[in-house]
Amino acid sequence: MPIPITRPLGAGILTEIAIDFTRPVYLVKMLFPAASTFMSTGPQITFDSDIYIEGQISVETVEWNADGGQSGTLTLSNENNAASALLLSGTVNGILVEVYLTYLISGGGNTAPEMFIKGTMDGADIGADFSTVNILSTTSKTAFVPNRYYTAAEGFNWLPIEGEIITWGDEVFVLQRQQ
Repeated sequence: MPIPITRPLGAGILTEIAIDFTRPVYLVKMLFPAASTFMSTGPQITFDSDIYIEGQISVETVEWNADGGQSGTLTLSNENNAASALLLSGTVNGILVEVYLTYLISGGGNTAPEMFIKGTMDGADIGADFSTVNILSTTSKTAFVPNRYYTAAEGFNWLPIEGEIITWGDEVFVLQRQQ
């Protein structure tokens, strides 16, 4: 007959066991160039100085492949065409997405959010009521290379201005805006 081996549990484990978790909540950060979007599948939660507002979003079909990579789908409510406007504001592919998982605690509050998936958007389907965004996990090297959009304010100002005269050999060109 096997002899049971007992060992005492630490205070931290006993504290966690006693917590009455009520439900999981996902915090979704989408880093669009125009404006970052922070949404929660539950109530409004502040994490890392970002406010994740209660949004009509769900995290679905997250899968792991044999290499440890993840893929998943985010579904956004398209109320007042808000999701359509967000997704059509620029390219969707390559936009960084971070999804954190936390649990609501009975009596208020939540556990410390933990990274669930970090990746980039990989296409979207826009519908009348809901829009879906595909996400793929990224390597750590890719995850920290931000998309870079250059404007005149950021130094991309070497383009000639309208009305500038360019001489090419014996020819003279005056730049005009395309109508």
